[in-house]
Amino acid sequence: MNLGPLMKPASIAVVGASQRMTRATRVVANLQRFGYSGRIFPINPKYTDVLGLPCYPDLGSTPEPADTVVVAIPAEQVPGVLRAAVESGVRGAVVLSSGFAEAGPAGQKRQAELERLAADRGLLICGPNCYGVFNIRLGAATFSADLAEPLRPGAVGLVSQSGGFSHAIGEYLMQQRAVGLSYIVSCGNQAGVTVEDYIAFLVEDDETAVVGAFVEGFKKPGTLRQAAARARALAKPIVVLKVGRSENARQAMLAHTGSLAGTPEIIEAVLRQSGIVQVSSINEMIDTLTLLAAARRHAPRAWKVGIVSGLGGECGRAADAADRAGVELPSLSAASLETMKGFMPDFANPRNPLDGTGAMYEDASLFPQLFDVMLRDEAVDVVAVNLRVNVPRPGGGAPSRSFSRAMIEALPKNPGRLVLAFSSFAGGDLDQEVIRALADAGVPFLESTETAMLALRNAREHRRFLDRPVGAPAAGPSPRARAAASGTLRSAEAMQLLREFGVPLVETIAVKDAAAAVIAADRLGYPVVLKIDSPDVAHKTDVGGVRVGCRDAGAVRAAFREMLVEVGRRAPAARLDGALVQRMIAGGRQMILGVKTDPLFGPAVLCGFGGIFVEQLRDVSLRVPPIGPADAAAMIAELRGAAILSGARGRAPADTAALAEAIVRVAALAEAHRQSLRALDINPLLVLDDGHGVVAVDWLIELA
Repeated sequence: MNLGPLMKPASIAVVGASQRMTRATRVVANLQRFGYSGRIFPINPKYTDVLGLPCYPDLGSTPEPADTVVVAIPAEQVPGVLRAAVESGVRGAVVLSSGFAEAGPAGQKRQAELERLAADRGLLICGPNCYGVFNIRLGAATFSADLAEPLRPGAVGLVSQSGGFSHAIGEYLMQQRAVGLSYIVSCGNQAGVTVEDYIAFLVEDDETAVVGAFVEGFKKPGTLRQAAARARALAKPIVVLKVGRSENARQAMLAHTGSLAGTPEIIEAVLRQSGIVQVSSINEMIDTLTLLAAARRHAPRAWKVGIVSGLGGECGRAADAADRAGVELPSLSAASLETMKGFMPDFANPRNPLDGTGAMYEDASLFPQLFDVMLRDEAVDVVAVNLRVNVPRPGGGAPSRSFSRAMIEALPKNPGRLVLAFSSFAGGDLDQEVIRALADAGVPFLESTETAMLALRNAREHRRFLDRPVGAPAAGPSPRARAAASGTLRSAEAMQLLREFGVPLVETIAVKDAAAAVIAADRLGYPVVLKIDSPDVAHKTDVGGVRVGCRDAGAVRAAFREMLVEVGRRAPAARLDGALVQRMIAGGRQMILGVKTDPLFGPAVLCGFGGIFVEQLRDVSLRVPPIGPADAAAMIAELRGAAILSGARGRAPADTAALAEAIVRVAALAEAHRQSLRALDINPLLVLDDGHGVVAVDWLIELA
């Protein structure tokens, strides 16, 4: 999708501009104020001029077709105006008007008209119900918010479904943090161009090095994943704040996987797997974008952080925040400690975080020496300096100004070191004499200890993602043609499907009566397990449908009869096909492998600790196909109980390589049958000792 007419318009028409300061008139004012060099055509039959520009009665009257038209008129008039725009040669439209999908059935009908125009006529529609698009470098502000000056062009592209947040985040980054922006986009209801399309554009944009997105809902997950793949190839970070994670209710599903994974978890899996940085708050987003914009010029080895503060209490807080975020604070080298003993007060205790003590504020020579030692310490990759940089009161002290000057003077001596500054908490206007000087020297300012540590973690993890090799997932078998079916597969059909994709199953024989059960048990070898065979019983233990440890023929006969009676009593409506006789497997760790299919994102594969308490433990990880061995190994490693698989209290380690292979095979099955597979459960999957593989002992497959 070529978004050029929308993002880099050569001329702009503004429908609804008037001699009053309306939303449309503000767009004209912004274009003039921010130096847009293209032609501007106010459109309103009531006026001959607006803000000193000739005003035209309609789009057909302009001297040339505009690249983009901005529309700020009553919602019911918008579809007709856009149809006329297309006929006159306009290629892009920014619809500021509200009253569409957010406004009941009538609004939804109007939105559908816009969507048809976008789909059938190729009109690039931003909105409706949005603030619009702002190309900062060109001053092309088809954007209705009243932005403060001066602007700061730069390398961060911002897209938001929320107009208010696009304005607030963009203005704050430029005005308070001195972070330069390339674009601000508010896309609203996404009748045409979606948030994923804007992300894809910004990834390819030469002026954009970091992409930030505030997202309420995705519409094109395929486009998002393609954009993320390009971002990886270009080493451009994408930072996403996705809201709306909580759900009041989730659709009940027969499979355990349905209760463990809903759309929010699947979205998180897609973002994580694609290398997209996920943040959970506006403050974390702002600090992460600020850091990534500066860090692109540096390549820290291991992101080990050295912290300098003049506050002993802050050193403790920073250490705790780093620990929570997983940021490593290495011990300083012996040479650094020895050097600092030569100039620090006797009561000081040099370590990392480094407390410069109150003497740092009294002796002007102390901070430059501390900073120099930290810059030179080979144990440290990143130097973080704690500064209080609120605007000083008239006549008050501003020690951070002298500290920042010392930092700027020292940086040329250590050009390879990433340096940042951070405050202890967010609040109040920032002293731009400090912030802008640091930003011009390549030192970002982060506004609270907690989000600073999260930003450092996010930057480190993105770097690690880029450094991981890109592995192609193993191809699975082509799906076999099978009769159309829906609902829960019978056991034999489910077993056939799992075997097609190489999922190891316990030896299992389906039987209709007690006599056949004994013959099957004799063949498999005792002890055996009996399970009810019914497409209507999802969780067999819940209705008494499992008998374990049957050691002889008599036990098998008794178990068969008792089990059918109990299941018939507890699930009287269930169809009973008999029983499954399985060879009993000793030992193994109980895991769950599952597939949950989301209507928009498709199938997601889940791995976690299984058994009857799987919903209570909720120790699971998710990925979306295709899944290769490296992805599968990462899924296992991120489980909270991963250490259990490594061997504990003298127990042999589990066969995690075989577990990873099973994950890859289930993912191949999910990808091959993505159009028909609704859910799949293997619970438990027994992971045996290292070298002995895995074996599925219970399964459930649902088709849409």
